[in-house]
Amino acid sequence: MPVYFITYSVLFWLPAVLLYVFLFKTLTAALGRSFWSACCLMALVSTVMEYLYIYFDVWSFSERTDSLLGLRLWSVPVEEFVFWFGATPFCLMMYLGYRRLFRRKNA
Repeated sequence: MPVYFITYSVLFWLPAVLLYVFLFKTLTAALGRSFWSACCLMALVSTVMEYLYIYFDVWSFSERTDSLLGLRLWSVPVEEFVFWFGATPFCLMMYLGYRRLFRRKNA
């Protein structure tokens, strides 16, 4: 069972999508553009970082340690992209949610 894939899908993607659905109407156009720009920039940075770390043997992946889906993008398991591309929207949506929650309480 691909525990790595399932774990990061549930920890990052599911909450990020739910938060986006609930907070979508509160986002201004500028904030929406900023959100997507930050997501795209971090996707680019994390992809470059991932390939550099693998090239310099900072980390590697083993089927013995954790079963993977078997899908790879240029020698990198797709689970890594689920992690990297899910973490940024999740963290940004958490920030926006907390910002809205605390602004409302202090107003």
